[in-house]
Amino acid sequence: MTFVPQQPQLRPFINGAEDRTVRFTRRSLRTLTLLLFGVLLLSMLMVLTIAQHQNKLSVEHDQILMQQAWEGRKEAMITDIRDYAFWGEAWRNLHITMNRVWAFDEENFGPGLYEEYHYEGVFVVDGNDHTTYSVINGKLSPVSLEAWIGKSSRMLIAHARLLNNAAVARNALVNGQPAIIVAAPITTGKVPGLPQKAGPPSVMVFVNVFTPAKLKALGDTLGVSSPRFAKNEVDAKIEPRMVEEVPGGEPLVLRWTPKMPGMGLIWFLLPLLLIMGIIIAWITRRVSRHALHNAILSDRRFAMLAVSQQELASSEARFRDLAEAASDWIWETDEEGRLIYLSSRFNTVTGHEISVWLGRHLDHLLTHPSHSLVTWLMRQEAEPQQMPLRCQFMSAQGDRRIGQLVAKTVWHNGRCIGFRGTVSDITQGMEAEARIQFLSRHDVLTGLPNRLQLQEYLTSHLEQFNMDIPLTIISIDLDQFKPINETWGHAAGDLVLNQMAQRIKNCIGPHELTARLGGDEFVVILREGDRDKVDERCAQLLHEVQQPITTGQHVHYLTASMGIACAPQDAAHPEALLRMSDIALNEARESGRNQWVWYANEMANLRESKRDMARRIERALKNDEFRLHYQPRYQLSGGQLAGAEALIRWQTAPDQWITPDRFIPLAEENGLIATISDWVLKRACEDALAWGGDRYVSVNISPIEFRTTDLVQRVANVLKESGLPATRLELEITENVTFEHPQQALEVMQGLRSLGVRLTVDDFGTGYAALGYLKTFPFNGLKIDRSWMKDFPESQQAQSVVAGIIALARAFALTITAEGIETEAQLNQLKILSCEEGQGYFLGRPMPLAAFSTLLERTTQNNREQA
Repeated sequence: MTFVPQQPQLRPFINGAEDRTVRFTRRSLRTLTLLLFGVLLLSMLMVLTIAQHQNKLSVEHDQILMQQAWEGRKEAMITDIRDYAFWGEAWRNLHITMNRVWAFDEENFGPGLYEEYHYEGVFVVDGNDHTTYSVINGKLSPVSLEAWIGKSSRMLIAHARLLNNAAVARNALVNGQPAIIVAAPITTGKVPGLPQKAGPPSVMVFVNVFTPAKLKALGDTLGVSSPRFAKNEVDAKIEPRMVEEVPGGEPLVLRWTPKMPGMGLIWFLLPLLLIMGIIIAWITRRVSRHALHNAILSDRRFAMLAVSQQELASSEARFRDLAEAASDWIWETDEEGRLIYLSSRFNTVTGHEISVWLGRHLDHLLTHPSHSLVTWLMRQEAEPQQMPLRCQFMSAQGDRRIGQLVAKTVWHNGRCIGFRGTVSDITQGMEAEARIQFLSRHDVLTGLPNRLQLQEYLTSHLEQFNMDIPLTIISIDLDQFKPINETWGHAAGDLVLNQMAQRIKNCIGPHELTARLGGDEFVVILREGDRDKVDERCAQLLHEVQQPITTGQHVHYLTASMGIACAPQDAAHPEALLRMSDIALNEARESGRNQWVWYANEMANLRESKRDMARRIERALKNDEFRLHYQPRYQLSGGQLAGAEALIRWQTAPDQWITPDRFIPLAEENGLIATISDWVLKRACEDALAWGGDRYVSVNISPIEFRTTDLVQRVANVLKESGLPATRLELEITENVTFEHPQQALEVMQGLRSLGVRLTVDDFGTGYAALGYLKTFPFNGLKIDRSWMKDFPESQQAQSVVAGIIALARAFALTITAEGIETEAQLNQLKILSCEEGQGYFLGRPMPLAAFSTLLERTTQNNREQA
């Protein structure tokens, strides 16, 4: 409600005084200045409006340019950090271990970010919020992220860890200069099979500080004059400006010098306006001099009186509006604690009628568990600082509410005559605080304990470990959960997770724990040490998981893989126990799923040997230990050398070689296959360039490379760098490339065909390819797998199959190549069947480049002699 003050009683007297003192002034000003001054004001208003509009348009244009440039820089930084953070090599060298040689010395993540991208700060923060890697102004530095940009880094790191394959950008003030900070969790990207590390992910941080030189360069680019950082608070409030919010801190304000195109118009008309103003002022002064001399004293008195009355009325109205509109309700008591005033907000908050409570004791309305409120108020009389007190009251509906009371003693002539104050209803805030506390330790979807509570549980029980109360940890992963999300949607997936969480929870005892770590990953901690009993519990868990789950009209059947680790036999540290149970879980997955596996030391040793082999492959790439051998391929009808297949070999010593079947699968698991493939493509194309004629080189492409979209560009780059015509490069692709993502594989193949590269189906006849496979995908040829050549042509079945494959290839207009030719009988029969090309030990074994070059020279010489 709004209080409207009554009209003062002296109003008639004031009006009479004004008639006597101001009549002449008003009459003169109305007659003499209305026309002249009105025209002047109108002219000035028009000029100022036009000038202001021009200035405003100019300022808005500059603001838009600055805002777009600022946001564009953020997007560019997010793109840059995504390229580095979602990278398997970064996962291995910055998160799993901190490899400063790889990062800084080899310039994979070092000074280049400062020299080329102008990032003054590059940091890596591990899962324990420790800065493990810091590059400032292109140089390694021991300074931590928090020491450089302040405590706001904690909130930034926490936010970044919540992201999944995304980055967050924040504004900040670094060393007194505006800056943009981006952060992203380091992930494996799209590379499968990388080693994992328990705990939160490491976070990569880029810092771009906008120094005065950068701001000047930005202004020169945008056509904005002298952009700069605001000097102080007064400067920050002056337009034009661009304000960028800084989480947890003062906003960044960038200022620049406005162009002010409207000032030219003002300065052009200013002399004319000034002359008109002087004339009007001279006329007005002559007319008003006599009236102002007599009216000035009386006007001051009446003005002071009117102001005093208005301030009093405004103060009363302000108090009433505040009392009725505030969320708190106001109370007042006498010296004995009886209520003498309650604001109307009291009825809204509590539902009680005000008249019912007036005259009653304050303790009857508000209660405290330990003492009387009136007694507490009396003790506060001498206290200069009034502290709020949390109390309780009952609403008219019978609900118990929590209130916060603030009180002050009312004094009159040095004697306490009562108390007054406010009560805030903080029930919802207390409930929200309790809810936040619950959510911080529990999974939002299932209500199970989360990773934080799991860590606390393990830490507390392992610190006070008792052999009489054993501890077994089981990591559980649902085997068929991902297709549910992809097929039926995340709503169905959430229902499945909720039901599965309840089933797992029902299988544990009162002193045991079930936690959800995210996705379809659960952890069960059993207070059980007997292996047979644990096996029984696991069988029970597996049985519960296998029961059908209904979501709407759909029934789902799932299984689970489980890994088991025990304390203290396997480990006595929470993170180590979780890691070992994960190792056992991976072993259960690789062994066929739907089972449980106990952790054994051999599992960790096997993983370590794979990691060692992966490191050896990386060193081999760096030390140029790989070699290419070429197996010749001939046209069977005329015997001409058509080309060769490039076969990689790993030379560890002068007479020691490692075959591809030992290291290629591991390279595919660890994300090294693309690097190896690029090396093979580049070397093969460079070697084939000197072969002459239309002889081609054939290179095998791993199916994993079709999961990325950069294969086409990589092949195009190799062809451009080597100078080899695309028609002389053949890529051999196995049938299973198209099984997982056929549409993506088709797009990649079409891109390769658009380059002019030949595509051949490798090992045809061993997979599950159908006629539609050859019809849909743009192949140029196919190779008959060597397995069909073992019994060919002696076996009638093998001969029929080979003849059928050749006929099928001819029907689809594909070039047919037979591999594994080892006898003259095989060669002759293939010629009879009109097979176009062939390769095998009978025709030529794989050989180094030098030997193959000699073969080429001999073949060329023979052709010349026959001609």
